[in-house]
Amino acid sequence: MANHPFDEDEKTDPNLQVKGVISPKNVNVPSAPKVKMPDLGILNSIVEDSSVTEIMINDLRNIYVERNGQLEWVNQKLSGLDELNRIVRNILDFTGRVLSSDQPYVDLMLPDGSRVNLVAPPLVKGGTCLTIRRFPKRYSIHELIKETMLNEKMRLFLEACLNARVNILIAGGTGSGKTTFLNALGGIIPVTERIVTIEETPEVVLPHPNLVQMQIKPQTAASSEIGARELVRNTLRMRPDRVIIGEVRGSEAFELLQAMNTGHGGMVFTLHSNTARDSLDRFETLCLLAATGLPHLAIRRQIAKSLDVIVHIRRYRDGSRRVDQIAEVTGMEGEVVTMSDIFAVEASGNGAGPFKMTGFVPHLVESLEEKGIQFPPGFFEDP
Repeated sequence: MANHPFDEDEKTDPNLQVKGVISPKNVNVPSAPKVKMPDLGILNSIVEDSSVTEIMINDLRNIYVERNGQLEWVNQKLSGLDELNRIVRNILDFTGRVLSSDQPYVDLMLPDGSRVNLVAPPLVKGGTCLTIRRFPKRYSIHELIKETMLNEKMRLFLEACLNARVNILIAGGTGSGKTTFLNALGGIIPVTERIVTIEETPEVVLPHPNLVQMQIKPQTAASSEIGARELVRNTLRMRPDRVIIGEVRGSEAFELLQAMNTGHGGMVFTLHSNTARDSLDRFETLCLLAATGLPHLAIRRQIAKSLDVIVHIRRYRDGSRRVDQIAEVTGMEGEVVTMSDIFAVEASGNGAGPFKMTGFVPHLVESLEEKGIQFPPGFFEDP
């Protein structure tokens, strides 16, 4: 039987080599294919600009875009309300969605994978507010290292965690790069695993042959909603080696927590939060939305036992995006879930400073060694 192209070991600094980890070498992350798009009028040229990651129409005179994490005003304006309505109509007709006074906002996806949010009067003053979030490039983990989002030691540690099937939470604020990082991290998951993804809109693109992509179904006039909570519950009947959730934002957090507590390892999911510590509090709050009647302390204990690593990503004022914290959930002290930083970023004015090892050796290293994964001496110390 021929070797799979991802089975080759990554050649790296022998002093950093983590034993027992199969690392795919320069995995080619698939780019979005050329697809037919609706006519977006004045926005067509902006959509074709690969450097633009967000497009925002606030009103007829104000169009903004995001490039390299910074907002820029576009020196173009719509001729009038008719032109704006024509763009909105083209999007709705192309996707088959409805925007009305009874349903004055809608989330949808364009054929190229861009995510669109439309908000119409009476919820907004004037014409429809249009926001398009684009994903023009899919990055591999090696490309993110070149972009200084993380360093080589972080990559090796996270690869070891993925190979050992620990549970990883990727946290960060809006636009910090959580989905970009999740895609890159997914590219180094062993290809021998069956992966199931759950998302509201499909943004996770993984170069894996054994992949099932599930998507929630919104409520319609003829049928009820099938949400992420139901999908998480059903996914566990699909013999997944790994479940990836694009974003946890509701009561599905409780189903995810129960899965992690009943032997389903290797869970990877994202969550909005300002700090790694805040992500624990928010995960607990989302679990409580399931209204199971469990006390806070019981939920907290389950989180402490099941969640292993938190990766926090931050967008700095200069537009740079960095993994500013990788921490291990270490247990509980009294009624508080405890965690310890493994990697951190030093603040430096408006931007990010250098990556720093804290010197803390994670407790999970012992369980990784039992699975044949060994870190070289001094790996968790700064040189």
